Amino acid sequence: MGIELHRAATDGWVETPDGRIHYIFGFTDVTGVPEKNLAGYRGKAELMAPPLVLQVGEEYFVTLTSIGTPTRPDLDDPHTIHYHGFPNQIALYDGVPEASVAVPVGRSFVYYYKPLDPGTYMYHCHHEPVEHIQMGMVGPLVVRPADYNPAHPDYKTAYGHGTGTEYDREYYMFLNELDCVIHHQVETVQEPDWTEYRPTYWLINGRSYPDTVAIDTGGRLRLQPWPALIRANAGEKVLLRFVNLGFEQHALMLLGAAFRVIGIDGMRPLGLNGEDLSFYKNIIFIAPGQSYDAVFTAPQARPGESYPLTLPLYNRNLTKNTTGGTEPGGMITEVQVFAPGGLPPQAEPNQP
Repeated sequence: MGIELHRAATDGWVETPDGRIHYIFGFTDVTGVPEKNLAGYRGKAELMAPPLVLQVGEEYFVTLTSIGTPTRPDLDDPHTIHYHGFPNQIALYDGVPEASVAVPVGRSFVYYYKPLDPGTYMYHCHHEPVEHIQMGMVGPLVVRPADYNPAHPDYKTAYGHGTGTEYDREYYMFLNELDCVIHHQVETVQEPDWTEYRPTYWLINGRSYPDTVAIDTGGRLRLQPWPALIRANAGEKVLLRFVNLGFEQHALMLLGAAFRVIGIDGMRPLGLNGEDLSFYKNIIFIAPGQSYDAVFTAPQARPGESYPLTLPLYNRNLTKNTTGGTEPGGMITEVQVFAPGGLPPQAEPNQP
């Protein structure tokens, strides 16, 4: 019968640590919600959008319902889901309105997909994509290998058993930026001038530091429910799924551990004869529309150090480590390393 998932397109509000509230468009997960109850999710768009997690070989039916934008009831923009980077998508389900279907307010469309290749991708609305991507209709898309098994350490992998991509813990690192002038113009029915695009906030998982390290998934961060705080036990392998769906390049660095890059844009780096060409980097340079899969090993405490260890992970472009012009802020988060066995096994990605 296949696996059914459901996303709703609507608007909402998010908050940055300086107390400013920003109007957004976005998606929310309404899987299993009866149709008569969908209106209750109007105005509850999330940033980042709820991840789509698929598995190779399974059949998926992803329904998109456009439930309207209560802050801007005048808007009749349709929405789509574009599976960015998928290698075998047919035009009808590709989400590009000129070649497929756009979903007007009050209507639904079902996308069919049977993923063939594991990796980290992304999805976004492809109707008026410059505006709708900046406004927040963006999220990560993960395809797990066919033999993925979180209960078996040899089969908890990014690219399949025997590929050398095993990990113990998994975190989304979803990168984008926010121009508060453009968001205010959209909120107040003004025409944005994209030649004046000037981001003022830089976000990981829809949050700016210090909210990135907050565990709060309710309260003022209820529509930004994905913490970017990374926790692991010493000696564990941690998979970071970097996705950049903003309009700027970013350079992410982790002090105290090196990244082993095991995937770029949903593909393992392999030689002509299938040899493993994964490589180590101190800094992940990631362009708009790119994804990186990188694994690091949580370090052991050295003599004189005590657990938990704290390692900073931040953007090397220091202007992006600000919140509305004030530092520290922006694309900064932390890796907290505990003594071996100090943390229980991770049940879900980004779970502390």
